[in-house]
Amino acid sequence: MKRRVLSLVLAGVMLTSLLVGCGSNKEESKDGDVTKVTWFTSRPVDGAIDQTMRQIADEYSKEKGGKWEIEIETTADRPSYLQKLKTLIAGGNMPDIIDIDADPYCQELVDAGMLVDVKQFLEDNDRYDKFYPIALKYQEFTDGSMYTLPLEYHVEMTWYNKEIFEKYNLSAPKTMDEWLQVCKVLKENGVTPISVDGIDRWPVQRYLAMMPFRDAGNDYIIDLRDGKESMGSETGMKAVNFLKDMGQYFNDGFAATDYATAQNMFLEGKSAMYYIGDWEIAAMQDLYDQGKIDYFYLPAVEGAKTGANEFCVNSGIGMAFNAETFDEKTKDFALYIIDNYAKLFAEKQQMSPIKTELPEDVEFSDLYLRIREDMEGTGEHFLKPWDTYLDADTNTIMQDNMLLLASGDMSADEFVKLVDDSIAANKKD
Repeated sequence: MKRRVLSLVLAGVMLTSLLVGCGSNKEESKDGDVTKVTWFTSRPVDGAIDQTMRQIADEYSKEKGGKWEIEIETTADRPSYLQKLKTLIAGGNMPDIIDIDADPYCQELVDAGMLVDVKQFLEDNDRYDKFYPIALKYQEFTDGSMYTLPLEYHVEMTWYNKEIFEKYNLSAPKTMDEWLQVCKVLKENGVTPISVDGIDRWPVQRYLAMMPFRDAGNDYIIDLRDGKESMGSETGMKAVNFLKDMGQYFNDGFAATDYATAQNMFLEGKSAMYYIGDWEIAAMQDLYDQGKIDYFYLPAVEGAKTGANEFCVNSGIGMAFNAETFDEKTKDFALYIIDNYAKLFAEKQQMSPIKTELPEDVEFSDLYLRIREDMEGTGEHFLKPWDTYLDADTNTIMQDNMLLLASGDMSADEFVKLVDDSIAANKKD
């Protein structure tokens, strides 16, 4: 009955042409010996996660004598992926494994009994403590339950051009006020302070979340989601005003700037700063080795709830398992992933959410080792992206209109009303 109710909720997004080809239930070959598991994923094709998982699947299949295989369907574009996923699930064709954030849609699947309790699975199989605590906490809902398994681990920072900073006698800011002052000096000297990917929205939303995180950790966004806070409260206005202040220092036309363009602006010295995570180590490596760039984490605020070693740490979109098809064979594969993933992933110069010693036969860069050490020293609080908390309608309204707010084309009052009205309209009793 729960599945039927969820299907009715999602029926509006059904596209009949997509209801074939990625069926949910585990299949067996004609001789009944080969088990096939389907994984519908939203990872870059041939990226580090994709490569590692395919390698693990191949090795696992060999261990099972070729009697097991995984069928991977990838849709790297997240909006397209989510549309297809919702369509498959609405049509009763949920894959065995999916990628999903611990967001309101994921909660719908949990409420319908469709996902495996991953926290319980890890605890029952003595694997919970093998992960970095924050990597797992990032996957949790606000009630502490967890239905997604992390495959990555990241910190986010602001990269800056050391040559530009030195030219104007600037240093990496330690406080938010210092950061704004650095931006002011750069702009007054004709330098674009910050390049931003506005097309993907989330980089701008990070700036909106910064002051509330310093002020209240993640409590503010949770209370805003639940209708207990307003975008116009004291903390909310700190967010609004900080984005308005920072927005004047973003590159011209930032709302129409894509990921690659924003990054290239920084790498080519056309902007002085760029906010992104450690997943771009490879892009930053050469300039870092040449001493031309460095990074700083989220600056502090006097009297803040969160400390200088607390900022945006995340473990990305998680892997979830279909509760209906999570049999002993799939459980065995999930355990195999946990036991073998970390070393293989680290070999690709990636940060693993599962604790591991670094392979001795791989040479890691100083930059990689420095960031890894930073991650080991992070505090208990971490900025969790707001889009994982907000309902889809409110998140869209916030993301679209924050671009206008940051560019000076919308007043603070207008922005506050749009967000608060959407929260009220979409709040669940």
